[in-house]
Amino acid sequence: MFFSVAPIFDIQRFSTHDGPGIRTVVFFKGCTLRCAWCSNPEGQSFEPEILYNEHRCIGCHACLDPAFGGAMAQREDGSMQANRAAIAALVLERVCPSLAIRIAGKEMTAEEVAREVMKDAPFFAKSGGGVTFSGGEPLAHSAFARELAEILAGRGVSVAIETCLAIAPGALEPLLGLPIHWLADLKQVDPDRFKEGTGGNLAQVNVNMTTLAASGADLALRVPLVPGFNADDASIVAMLTFAAGLPNPRGVTRRIDFLPYHELALGKYAMLDRECSWKGGHAVERRDVARWEAKAAALGFATSTGG
Repeated sequence: MFFSVAPIFDIQRFSTHDGPGIRTVVFFKGCTLRCAWCSNPEGQSFEPEILYNEHRCIGCHACLDPAFGGAMAQREDGSMQANRAAIAALVLERVCPSLAIRIAGKEMTAEEVAREVMKDAPFFAKSGGGVTFSGGEPLAHSAFARELAEILAGRGVSVAIETCLAIAPGALEPLLGLPIHWLADLKQVDPDRFKEGTGGNLAQVNVNMTTLAASGADLALRVPLVPGFNADDASIVAMLTFAAGLPNPRGVTRRIDFLPYHELALGKYAMLDRECSWKGGHAVERRDVARWEAKAAALGFATSTGG
């Protein structure tokens, strides 16, 4: 039997903020957006990448052996540097005794991923949890996502999908009939600000959001609160108004998750030898989040902070 293949850059266990219960999160590599504040920068490119943590390096120089493809090099000052043009040397991960080197992006079949996540099935059963597809953007690998969702559903595991919905309509529709808990980003409703902050086309996102809502899917909306981008009263009111106007054929109470911006990903940018382009540098005030939650509740939404 043929199984589709997709690049996976992490499988994270015991998550409690990516859907109900205890969940195992499968991170798909490759995203259609370039959010300036992205918390998973290693998930943006569709290609494998080297993450090098200089703080873990013990200077053994095993990674400099030509047998491993020259994927690491030594600067004049003696420090190590990833040669990002030599990513083919995926064996580097196994060479480094201090785990200073990690390769983000490994092609896996749907069955391979299913076997890995099913190791956590007892935790799903006891907690009402399951598996969440995240990224990157899972729907950039739509055929794989559908196949994996069908496999897991057939084994009694609930599936959630985190998505920015910045994908072609054809990538969404094949999954609409499946029992999926959707966690859809609502980042902005101003197309110019959306383009500036994410590089994406808001019109396509809105079409997909409306299609998903109209299908009667189990849908929760996630608002990443980013100072300087959308964490202001005008943006929040506009997003809540948009959310309240979405089709709701089942008449259910939908949930909005407010996700305050944090800078925990800055270390990942350093390991990728990249600068984080978002220079907001401001925390979201808890009193502001409480006020926005109250506005959402007044429109009939259930709310949470932090997922």
